[in-house]
Amino acid sequence: MATQIRGYKSILGKKFGIGAYNQLVSNAIDISPKCADATITVAAEVGDARAITIQLKDAHGNDIDYVEEVELVLFLTADRLAYVVTGGSTGIAIGTDGALSTVVAKKRFYATSEADGDIDLTWTDTGTEAAFLGLKLPGGRWVMSSALTNA
Repeated sequence: MATQIRGYKSILGKKFGIGAYNQLVSNAIDISPKCADATITVAAEVGDARAITIQLKDAHGNDIDYVEEVELVLFLTADRLAYVVTGGSTGIAIGTDGALSTVVAKKRFYATSEADGDIDLTWTDTGTEAAFLGLKLPGGRWVMSSALTNA
């Protein structure tokens, strides 16, 4: 029989509950990710480059207040049915917030946010390749950007 203990349920000696970020917690260990959403803002093209700002959020829609790693992938379509062909002339580069690790040149990356959940990137393409930035959250959900295609 389960008993209530300080907002947690005790089941077979394990304490389960909901944490401050609306994540599942067991014995003070997160068992579901705190980061549940993101916004991706793509700025207008300036000299073949576009600034991309990512804000990671919790399940309440608030900016996270810790460092988080996410996967970034460049797709040819917003529905993720195909990958980009070249990934732009220079591709994605890190800006002032966060860190970026390349897995496949100009196509697949891991990004680490600042402690306030920000990641700043720059997309550079002297051509007109269609591209959409896909962000895979720790829980597996995808968030897609608007088109990165330059004129």
